[in-house]
Amino acid sequence: MDIGLIIHELRVEGGGERLCVCLAEALLQRGHDVVIYTSAYDRSACFPEVCKTLRIKEIGRGVFPWIRRPLFIRGYLDMLRMAKRVDKGHDIWNPHHWPAQWGAAWLKRRLGGHVAWNCNDVPDFIQKARDRQSLKELFLAPLYWLYYLYDRRQNCAIDRTLLLSYWAESEYRALYAGETTVVRCGMDPALFTPGGQRTHIRSRFHYSDEDFVLLWLGIFMPHRRLEDAIEALSRLSARNIKVQLLLAGSNRKYPEYVKSLIKLTHTLGVQDQVIFADKVADEEIRDFYCACDAFIFPNDRQTWGLTVLEAMSCGRPVLVSRGAGVHEVLRDGETALIFSPRAPAELAEKVETLIDNPRLREEIAQNGMNCAHKYSWDFFAAQVDDICRELIDQDKSSFLCAV
Repeated sequence: MDIGLIIHELRVEGGGERLCVCLAEALLQRGHDVVIYTSAYDRSACFPEVCKTLRIKEIGRGVFPWIRRPLFIRGYLDMLRMAKRVDKGHDIWNPHHWPAQWGAAWLKRRLGGHVAWNCNDVPDFIQKARDRQSLKELFLAPLYWLYYLYDRRQNCAIDRTLLLSYWAESEYRALYAGETTVVRCGMDPALFTPGGQRTHIRSRFHYSDEDFVLLWLGIFMPHRRLEDAIEALSRLSARNIKVQLLLAGSNRKYPEYVKSLIKLTHTLGVQDQVIFADKVADEEIRDFYCACDAFIFPNDRQTWGLTVLEAMSCGRPVLVSRGAGVHEVLRDGETALIFSPRAPAELAEKVETLIDNPRLREEIAQNGMNCAHKYSWDFFAAQVDDICRELIDQDKSSFLCAV
């Protein structure tokens, strides 16, 4: 098949960007003709080792490139340019995130093909339209409603919307019509294995062998609910259970959120137990996973949770919120410890359970590693491959019936 992937920007090493480029690589390995279209591409900052094997076409910004906010205006202008500049049709247009599906819908109308949209995060126009806590939000509310209605109209051109969890699918269906399918995201089991430079990383942050270290790794964003992890740490400390919390990731997107977390550690008196590390280099991600005693994922309203599977593949026990879609493929007490979102007290109890039960830690780590190995990038690509073939076969069947 000839497949054109579309993503608005490839400028950071985020989960959505990783999903797009790794899917492209896996589809390429399965023998498909693959190209990625994007409005802005930073070769040095967005998975250079993966991207060096891919065809990535940077189309450029639309008119008024100096406009960056609101994002829906920037996205509209950039996708409009893409729809006009791309001159080669594809059997399948595979947009990722919003607003890439707009560009795909317009390209389908102009050049033909089918659209299978990886809706990694359900657009939040409605939530923003209802959130009127300031004069600015009150002024923008009608715009969000208009863009939501426009979004629904453009989505009529989408042949299939792919979502990573049943929670995300339910959120999508509450707002949009059209066919949907849940597909499970992958990772690289060969890259994430036990071992790593555990001692090296722990020494860097002055952790002793006796320290019980919890790790979170990602991009700092409010829905990650890291305040819940900090409060859980405080509750454990009050019971004389010492735990170290290592929060590693980029703070570029929401620096004020990171400042609020740092302030919270001081308010609760656990500043000496929490370390804020910067963005982790690709070559050290495995080492960070291996350096911790457990991986923590308190995220709420999270479509999936790629880092959870990576940590599991490295043989680390994981604690995962039910607010993260990835919990749907895990079993509490068997492949992970699962807790309610926004529940620091429950999270603290789960951490204490791990600390008090070394055998349980080992069992969860082993079972989790076996579970994670199923979710490879090829496993993900195979699901997308099947859906794309199904769309093409439906078109052929319709043609034969017409004849």
